[in-house]
Amino acid sequence: MTADNHNNRKFEEALQLLNDAAREKKEDIQKLVGEKYEHLREAIDTGRERAVEVFEEVDEQVKKNPWPYMGGVALGSLLLGFILGNQNKR
Repeated sequence: MTADNHNNRKFEEALQLLNDAAREKKEDIQKLVGEKYEHLREAIDTGRERAVEVFEEVDEQVKKNPWPYMGGVALGSLLLGFILGNQNKR
């Protein structure tokens, strides 16, 4: 066996070892990332459920007594118009 063949074989063995190690690490990394995203997905689902509950509560309150909410929207619109109107004068 020549020195070149021996070096090529050693090089190929080293590459194979690197590929095997990378494959193992890839699986570990995918598992860790999957677990992290699972926690994130659970948090988002919980937040979404809570938001739906809040929207339903607000909807019920507005249907029971809409006038304070209409007044709040009118006042907020008036203030926003006043603020934006003053922006153009500067």
